[in-house]
Amino acid sequence: MANDYESFVDRNRAELVQRVSSVMPLADVLMSRGMLKNEPYSEIQAERTSQAKMRALFRFLKGRNQKVAFFHALKKNEPFLVEELEHGPRPEGPTEASHGTQESSSGARHGEEDSEKVEIALEERWHKISQRWQAKLQDLLKEQNLQSVGNRKLFLCTEANYEIGAGCNGTTVYIGMKADGTEVAIKRMVKSCNKELQNEMSLLRAPELESCYIVKYVDFVEDEAFYYLALQLCEYTLEEYMEHIQQKEEEDKWKALRKVAKEVLLGLKVLHDNGVLHRDIKPQNVLIDVKENTRLADFGFSRRLNSASTRITRRAGTQGWEAAEILDDENENEGNVEYKKSSDMQVAGMLVHYILSEGHHPFGKGRRIEQNIIDGKAELHQIILQDVEAKDLIEEMIHKDPKKRLTIGEAIDHPYFWDDARRDFFLRKVGDEKAVQRYLEVDQTLCDAVAKYTEGRSVSGWKHKIPTDNPDMLSVDSKLPDNLLGLLRYFRNSLVHPKKKFVGFEIFKDLYPDFFICANKLAKEMRWTD
Repeated sequence: MANDYESFVDRNRAELVQRVSSVMPLADVLMSRGMLKNEPYSEIQAERTSQAKMRALFRFLKGRNQKVAFFHALKKNEPFLVEELEHGPRPEGPTEASHGTQESSSGARHGEEDSEKVEIALEERWHKISQRWQAKLQDLLKEQNLQSVGNRKLFLCTEANYEIGAGCNGTTVYIGMKADGTEVAIKRMVKSCNKELQNEMSLLRAPELESCYIVKYVDFVEDEAFYYLALQLCEYTLEEYMEHIQQKEEEDKWKALRKVAKEVLLGLKVLHDNGVLHRDIKPQNVLIDVKENTRLADFGFSRRLNSASTRITRRAGTQGWEAAEILDDENENEGNVEYKKSSDMQVAGMLVHYILSEGHHPFGKGRRIEQNIIDGKAELHQIILQDVEAKDLIEEMIHKDPKKRLTIGEAIDHPYFWDDARRDFFLRKVGDEKAVQRYLEVDQTLCDAVAKYTEGRSVSGWKHKIPTDNPDMLSVDSKLPDNLLGLLRYFRNSLVHPKKKFVGFEIFKDLYPDFFICANKLAKEMRWTD
């Protein structure tokens, strides 16, 4: 019997990595029995996703006794998952000609149990996580038309009041539940969408793309007419969340929007770092989970670059949310275009503008949007124009020339997203560069760069803007040059001066709103920062 348990663990390793949602209770059991030491336990605990935790746990499941103990702990914690897996592995996903057991297109309704028994069983297993959808899920469990798909793996109702989203080609998203009580969003797709589904599943299940900024894959089943892709149930679409936070205080609202914008970029960074292009960035593909974390979704059009390529040549995307080079007819050749990471970046810049301006597209609205994108004629919203750092970030992302756009790493590290600690770190590090310390002995290269980022900026003639009636302000050294380099050194001295208190970044942002933009660009050009 022990051999059977060991074999079960080995045979179902890939499935367990994907589907076990609560890992630490299993690790607790192993540790309590002396089968897991403190250091391995800490390694497992430090992982950020359940899949990563399971992979870490499997690294330490070496012997038969450990695997048997793990099996019993798993069966106690997730009995329905064990029961399902003991009946043999399920298909990994759709194929061009799918085989195996399928249900009718209407789903198997209740089977041998009546609706009351189904409701009781699911109610007992239900892992209540969502706040927004609690009542809707409760109604679903009582629904007379509740149906199961995939040999009773997933439960849903396809009536309109349980629909929570829709896509192209007949794709509909319903609120649902797994047989083990996991809340899910069930994406029902017609079988003509086979290619898009294959692509989305391959990416969602890729270990390297597991992230708190990417929507989580849960399960997959099919019947005669549809594919059913079960995903993590989130609380809001982007538009819904932007409406939801209107009730917050003004400062809290803008913090929330800034957080959303940054987390969208962090999700895109996960993709780009692993050679994946999203190719369909738009508001509808941004979701907010129950912890108000932002997650990128919908990878049907996404593509993975091979090691020798930096571009994809088939067009994808949504009208109004495509890069200039994709729209430009001169670059098209029978539907083939050069889609690169920089193409994702321009559309991501449009989305950042949309978020920070509370719903406005940077290239206008209506029929002119696409032509404005091609022509590079942005119409930034007044909200953006009032924030110099936000304006610079967006302009650098949506530049018409793909080569001049920010990379994803540069966008995330833009001063717009810096908090006080990050600004403090920057000033201390760059302010202590030898070239900055020797501000009276600069070479021509530095002199030219300083002039480029000083002229016409708020930092030009900075000395006369320093308040003279504030006792906490450090007095200005007459030797400091009246340019960006001098102001950079002044700020650095203000931070570390033993007799003076640094009065904070807000007053300096009012006096020199583009200081950190200019200083950061100077530091990059002079290679003072990584």
